[in-house]
Amino acid sequence: MAFDINVEEFNSMINNVIAGICFFEYENNKLSPIYANDGFFRMLGYSKTVGMNYLKAAERSIIPEDIPIYEQGIRDVLKDDGSVEVEFRTVTGSGNIRWLQVRGNLYARQGSKYIIVTVIQDITEKKSIEEELQLQAERLHILLEAEGEKIVDYNAKTDVVVIRDSGDHLAVGEIIMNSYRQQFDVSNIHEEDVERYRDVFDGLLKSPKHDTIEIRTKRFDGDYTWYQLNLTSLLGAEGYVTRIVGRMININNKKLQEINLQLQAEKDALTGLYSKEVARQLIQNALFEESDEDVLNALMIIDLDDFMKVIELLGYSQGDKILEETGLYLSKVFKGSDIIGKDEDDRFIVYIRNFNKFSELDQLCSDIVKNVDYKLFHEKGEIHVTCSIGVAVYPYHGTNFDELMDKVNRALTRAKANGKCMYRIYDAAVTMAYHAMRKSEDTPYNPEKGMKLNRSTEELIMLVLLEDKVLEAALKASIELITVRYKFHRAYICGNEKGSLPLSNEVQFYVHGCEMGHESEEHYALRRVFFEVLYESYKNCSIIHEYDLGAEEMRLFFQAEGIKSLLYYPITSKGEYQGAIVFENREDVQLEFENSVMEELRSLFRIIEAHILQIGLMDRLGDFATQIEMLDNLDSFVYIINTDTHELSFINKKILMQSPDVKIGDICYKAIQHRDTPCEQCIFSNMNKNDSHDRHTEEMFNYSLRCWCRCSASWLECKEENTLGMLNCIDISEYFIG
Repeated sequence: MAFDINVEEFNSMINNVIAGICFFEYENNKLSPIYANDGFFRMLGYSKTVGMNYLKAAERSIIPEDIPIYEQGIRDVLKDDGSVEVEFRTVTGSGNIRWLQVRGNLYARQGSKYIIVTVIQDITEKKSIEEELQLQAERLHILLEAEGEKIVDYNAKTDVVVIRDSGDHLAVGEIIMNSYRQQFDVSNIHEEDVERYRDVFDGLLKSPKHDTIEIRTKRFDGDYTWYQLNLTSLLGAEGYVTRIVGRMININNKKLQEINLQLQAEKDALTGLYSKEVARQLIQNALFEESDEDVLNALMIIDLDDFMKVIELLGYSQGDKILEETGLYLSKVFKGSDIIGKDEDDRFIVYIRNFNKFSELDQLCSDIVKNVDYKLFHEKGEIHVTCSIGVAVYPYHGTNFDELMDKVNRALTRAKANGKCMYRIYDAAVTMAYHAMRKSEDTPYNPEKGMKLNRSTEELIMLVLLEDKVLEAALKASIELITVRYKFHRAYICGNEKGSLPLSNEVQFYVHGCEMGHESEEHYALRRVFFEVLYESYKNCSIIHEYDLGAEEMRLFFQAEGIKSLLYYPITSKGEYQGAIVFENREDVQLEFENSVMEELRSLFRIIEAHILQIGLMDRLGDFATQIEMLDNLDSFVYIINTDTHELSFINKKILMQSPDVKIGDICYKAIQHRDTPCEQCIFSNMNKNDSHDRHTEEMFNYSLRCWCRCSASWLECKEENTLGMLNCIDISEYFIG
């Protein structure tokens, strides 16, 4: 592949950049410069001629000890795993040593030839400062760790503090800090001790007195040591405090022992987690201190199902073992900033701080339910101990402990009633939709107004699905929103018998508004087969009543499930059945909807279907998942087409909203142009499949959108077995007709 850099274009964009920007060609173990901007030459003080010669012989100017770093950096860039950053020393033409920071990316590749783009910065001054700071930290550490007390002497007139060994006024290793109050650098004091230290120091300066404080100071290795400061302020002849003197005593061992004893009193003896009283108090303190209502926190109760049966049949020792193992597992799952405690006999309480997306919370709960699973055997059979989880979210479900705990218990009760071994986030769908709506509108949360969803169901579902496209929590929230708004009794997404839908078993089935037991894998399989058979009779979205079923075994399935009628939407891709979205009515009243409501529901199902199938596309493309998420939010119509099979592999949000008949898996010329045969002049036929940077633009009428479009075609991924083209279409009807 030929690589041609438009020098004028690059000069106009990057010649004024302070950093150096250089392009290199790498072939046969040789790195050759192609282009360097003016910023590179200015940075090193070279003319263009000298600078290019320097780049051609770059390896010869690198300090020998740093050659391995330089070579490893090249190898890492060639792996094409993203940006690579290295730092090494070079010798300039004048003999000076410079530190360079080089960030490189693989720009293009064909065969054995690679094009590498780099950003180069001179970090010599930064390195000098770092080395000096390290030396100062080491000197301070040596002084403070030495045996004996340290003398602290602060002169308020000169604003200088001196720390030295007690009794040695001529110590070589003494620390002198100039402009101490003026700059007041407290970076070496633990952040939790800074405010108290400032208060004590300010108090000593106001009037002559004695004060004592315990603080942690940072060592050169980044760890902290406890010291006790006994300080006294002295009145000068001028009538104000001119000196602060005192002793600095190392109390690290003593303090660590005190903390350890305190922690032992606060911790549950069996699990090593916080005791119930301490955990609840810490959570209340955290909620009291929390003032940012844009931060998401969560309160969680984890309840062990059928734990008391273990005590009754196998004794307390076996029960203790389960509690101990569960406590150990939970201590590894949560972040260090989270609060984890042993609550009641068979319950754990957790306060999760600052999570970013509801899908993170959903996945965390799913993992806990999956892993807290014990099978125990006794003479009468087997005991299966699982867990159920209730969750409430700050600030949406409450801003104090009692409010959140009330919602947690409600959610936990629902999880228990629905068969145990599951989790429930209180009012999950409405909460997730409201949060997504807030983010899209960039509005603050108003607790007085509550969570009012002033959007249509379709808009809310689009917001929820775009909140986190790759994960499955959004799917469950979308299904629940429809279940609540249209008053179904239960709903679920069921994959086909081959399991081709990109969903795990834990989320294939979703329940709302009815009680049912925890189902086995065999039961899931039976339901999948049933709906696959149903597809033979119902190819499209349909309401199916018990009396509509002809086969006796299908009516028996309805009766066994307690189903009176259901709304069935088959998910298809490339003309093949992939699974179904199902909403059930489990009472005698039959499902009946007006035509307008059915059209609304079909539109909602189509959006969810596209999301499910696009998850599969992202799983296959991997590296392009983020890119596809960006395409979904463009204010243009974006199609991704398999140019070998003419199938639509992706359509973005704007197409979903405006073109109701187009779906993933359709043939492009049928879906876009309403043709029965391929287009004579396909836009992709004018492009070179071997050139991943090839582009082509045409103006054409899009029959599915009913508008004239300027269509730009490009390659998304070029492989022999999978050639995906991207078609980006902009509506130009007004301009075109004019």
